[in-house]
Amino acid sequence: MSELTSPIKAESYLLKDIFSDKFLFHIPLFQRSFSWSEEHFEKIFTDIYESMVESKGSGIYFLGSMVLVNEKDNLHQVIDGQQRLVSLLALIAVARDIVKDEDYKRDLQNLLYQKEKPLLKQPKAERLKPWEELEPYFSNYIYVEGGTKKFIQDYKGKLKDEDDPVYHLYEAVKKFHDLFAEHFSRLGGEESLYDFIEYLLNNVYVVGIRTSNLSSAIRLFNVLNTRGLPLSSTDIIKGINLEAIQDKTLKDKYAREWIELERELGREGLENLISHIRTIFAKDKQRVSLHEEYEKLHEEKKIEKGEKFFKLIKECAEIYEKRILRPEIDKCDPKRRNRFCLLINLMREYLPFSEWAPPLLAFCKKFGTTNLPEFIVQLERKTFIEWIAGFTTSERITSFSRVIQMIDDNHNPIDVTFKMLSYKPPPTQKTRYIDFNNASELQRIIEPVLDSEQFYKLKGGKLAKYTLLRLDLELWDLAVFQGYSGPITVEHVLPVNPPENSEWTKKFDEDSRKKWTNKLGNLVLLSGSKNSSAGTLDFNKKVEVYIKKQCSPFRLTQKLVEEFQDWTIDNLQRRHKELIENIEKIYIQRAPGQHALF
Repeated sequence: MSELTSPIKAESYLLKDIFSDKFLFHIPLFQRSFSWSEEHFEKIFTDIYESMVESKGSGIYFLGSMVLVNEKDNLHQVIDGQQRLVSLLALIAVARDIVKDEDYKRDLQNLLYQKEKPLLKQPKAERLKPWEELEPYFSNYIYVEGGTKKFIQDYKGKLKDEDDPVYHLYEAVKKFHDLFAEHFSRLGGEESLYDFIEYLLNNVYVVGIRTSNLSSAIRLFNVLNTRGLPLSSTDIIKGINLEAIQDKTLKDKYAREWIELERELGREGLENLISHIRTIFAKDKQRVSLHEEYEKLHEEKKIEKGEKFFKLIKECAEIYEKRILRPEIDKCDPKRRNRFCLLINLMREYLPFSEWAPPLLAFCKKFGTTNLPEFIVQLERKTFIEWIAGFTTSERITSFSRVIQMIDDNHNPIDVTFKMLSYKPPPTQKTRYIDFNNASELQRIIEPVLDSEQFYKLKGGKLAKYTLLRLDLELWDLAVFQGYSGPITVEHVLPVNPPENSEWTKKFDEDSRKKWTNKLGNLVLLSGSKNSSAGTLDFNKKVEVYIKKQCSPFRLTQKLVEEFQDWTIDNLQRRHKELIENIEKIYIQRAPGQHALF
């Protein structure tokens, strides 16, 4: 086969061409295992059969597209289409084993197995090199004449695990045998069977979309694929690194460990972790797909492929689970331990971004838990202030990447904790930064936001909830507090739309309501979902129905009930001022290394 003359080339192929010397296929390690089930096998067979019958054998049937990477000569990686390709191989193998005509049997076998041709210097080869776990089953049953009948006999009643790809291969072989028997044991028998096989090979088309570039093929696949989950970058990264390991025992070991990690963290969680690790080593914004970013890190020798890569992932996964997903810390007094866990949970659950996670991972990877409670307090402080200051995603990545660089450059965790908030760029460098030791500057950043008339709506409502929870946290005995659980909502004390002639419209004129309804001082935390009917009740009734009966788990809410017997403009203003002052005590009046909590 000639080399590709353009980056992407699409051509239509009959199945007899796909299963000819023009193509050899292999399934890359990052592909998910064979998972098609009985309904898929029945549909692909029935659709082709009905197309033949309706067109009286003269029509064509389009089977879809395949995305391939042309590696060399006729060898291709299958990026999209592997489920159909394996199913068609099983279909042809079953057809081979049920036809009686020896010429048909030989021709069908040649479609599955490329014979050696010494004169043409063509080695023998299986048409498809499947997933590793299926290789012996293809070699013993699919590529051997009579093999599909033997497969059914050998494994009848023995395969129970529906997650096992061998189960699905067996299911395909058994279903195709049943479908051939159902359609051709009557209705013309052998002659009708041959008509179907000829139609299958000469009237069924696929579009082969070929490229010589893996990244292009994957992007193309993710655009075209509408049948299920697109290939994730983690699948590709896993495959590339497994291929770098030559020892089969080690390869199997790390493949199993990866599956276990994916089970523990979830696909999204594992991808988040791998993205965080990339940030630790790249210290820059991600500009291309994650697997391409890792290729750059490999090329720059920042991360090694193969076994060392899997060891790195395992090490970071343990930190990620113990310090971020289910945070815990040993050898620490209860108050400091709980504060660490509570702050991590608050950040993970209620911040709408996770750029703070890579520096935390990097810190724990280098220093373990030494000075970790102090580090997380200052990291959270930095995170909140930059969020409230309106840092963009790019600015946050730049800011937190500097912290990672400080971790790399310093051998003392206390130095990192201090320097993290003392950074000042060179005069020639135009980088946005905040002087965290300048109380006046922090006040200028924080106060206008906290005093906003639309505070409730800022950052999509996420800022209000986080701020109130952070205030609430300060009111607990952290030696015993176990944290927040269940749904949490932010409610207005003065309703957004109070009923006419209610106490609210008498106490607050229209201008006051417009100015104060969405301000911080008018907001309260409640557990459970919102109750819109109770939300407009008069203050005393609202306190009884909406707060006291729910036994509010929030000290901030309890404090409001205890301190205020009525809700007037004066009380609202007083609480608003107090909440702003309390936030400033948390985030402004505590210099690095002098935090009141430690």
